[in-house]
Amino acid sequence: MITGKASPINDGKMHCCNKIRKLTTTKIFCILYCILFISCIEMKNPSRPEIADNESGTFITVKDGLKIFVYDYIPATDYNCTVFIISGITGINHHAEKEVIELLANGENRVVVIHPRGTGYSEGKRGDISNFSDFIGDYIEIIKRDTDYQSKQHKTVLFGHSMSTSIVLAVADKLENVGGAILVNPPFKLKKAKGMSPGFTDYIKYAYYMVFAKHKPVVNMAGNPAMIENPEDRKESEQRLNDSLLVKYFSMNMMLESKKLMNSMVEFARKANYPLLLIYGEKDNIVDPKGCDLIFVGWKSEKKRYEIVENGTHGKSTVINANYAINVWQNERKDE
Repeated sequence: MITGKASPINDGKMHCCNKIRKLTTTKIFCILYCILFISCIEMKNPSRPEIADNESGTFITVKDGLKIFVYDYIPATDYNCTVFIISGITGINHHAEKEVIELLANGENRVVVIHPRGTGYSEGKRGDISNFSDFIGDYIEIIKRDTDYQSKQHKTVLFGHSMSTSIVLAVADKLENVGGAILVNPPFKLKKAKGMSPGFTDYIKYAYYMVFAKHKPVVNMAGNPAMIENPEDRKESEQRLNDSLLVKYFSMNMMLESKKLMNSMVEFARKANYPLLLIYGEKDNIVDPKGCDLIFVGWKSEKKRYEIVENGTHGKSTVINANYAINVWQNERKDE
């Protein structure tokens, strides 16, 4: 006779399955709890470093009262144009970039390096910002206040490398007198790169921070140098990792705003009615050249040039090896 009561055997099986289910659920919960607990530990960026007494440079106070550090490299002779090196959210060490500064100067150009707010010697919170437009606005304000920009005596050229190329386009969009832009490895499209791309647990952590701690620094922009395959990029990453003028950890808010800007690069390119030199390193493991193609094709001005650097990496080697192309392009701007 069949009844609604479970047999002792079936009852035992159900009890065993329930125990396994509970154990599995508990295990998953514990793993997630551990990940989230680790995520709650706020990543600390070094404080703003003290400026040395013999440091060359000056501070410019922007509209909200923050002091922004500016290094001005002026050649011994009269110069032809002023090149502003635009940096991304990690900032720049003008001492470490001496080779690039001298290359852009070429003995006949003034080069201005700005430490963005929240980086280097400039004031501002490290790794986060309430309003990302302030980050862009500082560059616009400082350039517009520059004597060369106001007088139009010398052409104003903007230089950007990697993520900072998106900053270049956003800044140039708000300027009236742009003599040209040099974009190196613009990251409109990205590849998955060892040592730089996030893993599965990173995405879980980022999702948690996005919901519960949007303004706390969590994303490590320095990456893991030990996993970077290209030896030149690895060495450069190691040097940046220990540089007190650069910022390492960023909030989800800062990362999302930066990504929005990078996603707008082609849109800015379609409005860019000034000369372009786009440089791409063919061995770049981070930037997909298809994105560079889209920027170049979409560029409004007909005065544009695309240089591919053989064996050029994502880092500084691409700039150094493009020395000749940069100098030729700069000379063409001088004669316009």
